[in-house]
Amino acid sequence: MFLAVLLGLLFVSTAVALEPGDTLWTRTYGGDEEDYAECVRQTSDGGYIIAGYTGSVFFFDVYLIKTNDTGDTMWTRTYGGSDDDYAYSVDQTTDGGYIVTGMTNSFGAGDWDIYVVKTDANGDTLWTRTYGGSSSECSWAVQQTTDGGYIIAGYTMSFGAGGDDVYLVKTDANGDTLWTRTYGGDESETGRSVEQTTDGGYIIAGRTESFGTGTWDFYLVKTDANGDTVWTRPFGGTDYDHCNWVQQTADGGYILAGETQPNWIEKIYLVKTDGNGDTVWTRIYQENDGSAYSVDQTADGGYIVAGYKVGFGGPDVYLLKTDPNGNTLWTRGYGGTFFFDEAKSVQETTDGGYIVAGYTYGAGGSDVWLLRLVGEAPEPDVSIEIVPDDPPVTVPQGGSFGYTGSLTNNIEDPQVSDAWTMAVGPQKETYGPFKMRNDVPLGPYQTRTADFNQHVPNLAPLGFYSYIAYCGDYPSTAIDSSFFQVEVIAGAPGGGEDIGWVLMGSFSEGETDLPSEFALLSNYPNPFNASTVIEYQLPTSSSVKLEVYNLLGSKVATLVNGEQEAGYKSVTWGASEVSSGVYFYKLTAGDYTETRRMMLVK
Repeated sequence: MFLAVLLGLLFVSTAVALEPGDTLWTRTYGGDEEDYAECVRQTSDGGYIIAGYTGSVFFFDVYLIKTNDTGDTMWTRTYGGSDDDYAYSVDQTTDGGYIVTGMTNSFGAGDWDIYVVKTDANGDTLWTRTYGGSSSECSWAVQQTTDGGYIIAGYTMSFGAGGDDVYLVKTDANGDTLWTRTYGGDESETGRSVEQTTDGGYIIAGRTESFGTGTWDFYLVKTDANGDTVWTRPFGGTDYDHCNWVQQTADGGYILAGETQPNWIEKIYLVKTDGNGDTVWTRIYQENDGSAYSVDQTADGGYIVAGYKVGFGGPDVYLLKTDPNGNTLWTRGYGGTFFFDEAKSVQETTDGGYIVAGYTYGAGGSDVWLLRLVGEAPEPDVSIEIVPDDPPVTVPQGGSFGYTGSLTNNIEDPQVSDAWTMAVGPQKETYGPFKMRNDVPLGPYQTRTADFNQHVPNLAPLGFYSYIAYCGDYPSTAIDSSFFQVEVIAGAPGGGEDIGWVLMGSFSEGETDLPSEFALLSNYPNPFNASTVIEYQLPTSSSVKLEVYNLLGSKVATLVNGEQEAGYKSVTWGASEVSSGVYFYKLTAGDYTETRRMMLVK
């Protein structure tokens, strides 16, 4: 098990690294009919809640899916009546349940009405509410507010000044209306996104036909806690501009995402404002035709944007990652060649990755599609770096090479870290760990630097090695790693005593170059033919016995039997007089006993 953990760490650290946006896993959900996702949120248990709708081309129901952290379905629920019902937004509530909003043609007072469903943690209905008048209403966004109630945004055709207006509904914890507000002019306005702001008010984003310079423009409305207007802003040019999402940013401003249509060609459009709604920057992304439905500020201060791009045969799911100034860091597309795939919602997860929901072609035409993606790798709390003294490193068997190692605490709190080194040989065989250090103390932002010298065994196989240093919690977690390549060439015949893979040097001030604990290391090579090297470590002078046994438990060799000084030890076992098979080597040093397995192949 110990070796398996080491190999796991090694393979993770030396494999081709995953890049931001790479797929960790995807899942589809749905049946024989049409299924769509509009919103996904990570839940407090590390899983995900997805809201959308399911049904045939004639009638749909609200569709809620709860998954675990790997996307496996925990439960699904549908809500609605005998006509169409859709969900566009979901939020986990403080009681562990969920609040879902959309629109219904099954219930309410008018043609369409806002539809809100409150569930418990299992998706069972606690209450439902409709809001609206004799004409049509729809809600695109809901959020639980700090008072335990809810804020709901969409549009209304029953109330307001124009054909349709932005519609804001504030409720208590039971869904009962506290107040409603409309925003807009003589033409058409729609609210697509709402968020409670840090001052207790609300920010609403959508589109406007009454204000601005184009046919449609981004429409941003800031209100106080009672829904009264503080300011409004239109953004856009003479073309069609439609905002789908707004989020308050860490600096107190806002990020808006949607689309613009220069020459009637859709392009992703981002607008960054300050806290007063004044423009900080705008970006139109020309590299692909498409639209943004969702944006989330990421831990690095940048933004992750999800939507679609126009591909051959139809739209593809599209992700765009930017820096804090909106400059593109990377883009990714996901989906099939001849099918329609769109992303409707994206969120950065607690581990720095991304969860994306939308739809793809599946079992019933369209299926809900959930994608779990790699995020930006954060700077580790502790980092390690090794730099060879004289690159490129070429060393003869029985020789040694030097390098400088640096162990750095990247945070303001003091902490400790383990540090260890290993080598991967020409045939991907592993050696080590070499001279592992436990709990190296590091002050705030402190870097410990030391010079090291690594001896290479007389019998080390010839070829190229990856020499790797790790820091973290040995052996379970490697936080960071660093490596360089070493070429081992033939040494002089009769190179003297073989002391094995001995590493000299230390990150710990005043520490002697002696092992910190007893250890019996893996022999090398293994499997072997004719001879193999066995290494062990003695932190103190000890009575040592090193013996070899066959599968029957019979002792076939005694390699060491007597007192030895503290240090790093190496013994060669020449196995020419025994047959092929599995053997065990056992070290007894004082009260320490350890046994390992090796294989002789002739």
